[in-house]
Amino acid sequence: MSSKEGSGGFRKRKHDNFPHGQRKDEKNNVNSSSSLMVSFKSFQLELDTRHDKYERLVKLSRDITIESKRTIFLLHRITSDPNGEEILNESEAKLEAVRQKIKQVAQELIGEDMYQFHRAISPGTSTLHSGVGVAKRKSIGSWTDGNVVSFYG
Repeated sequence: MSSKEGSGGFRKRKHDNFPHGQRKDEKNNVNSSSSLMVSFKSFQLELDTRHDKYERLVKLSRDITIESKRTIFLLHRITSDPNGEEILNESEAKLEAVRQKIKQVAQELIGEDMYQFHRAISPGTSTLHSGVGVAKRKSIGSWTDGNVVSFYG
């Protein structure tokens, strides 16, 4: 038997040296109106607000990704479907829904440093660019006329 294994009893934990009710007493003794506590409460509120905004942007980005991919898959059916014009109209309707999501993202970012939330929205925007590119190529045949930019107008 090695020295690490011990006698088979329970291992003593760090907090076993403290009385069980001591932490509750410490919490009650903290002055909640001190300037330090007020500062920490304001920082907590600011961080919670920023985290909530980040999570909303991640959700919007996922929604944008999903709708963009659905549009791309829809447009890939143009070659096998005789109603190409109908598919293009349906894809425009789907891209309009994505535009609304982009507007929601823009509303969330008003007055904020966009670079703090870049990781939250970049997956959705990259898929959106792919979707718009596919839509424009399918509707006009190529990228060359610059109409891809008109999506954001």
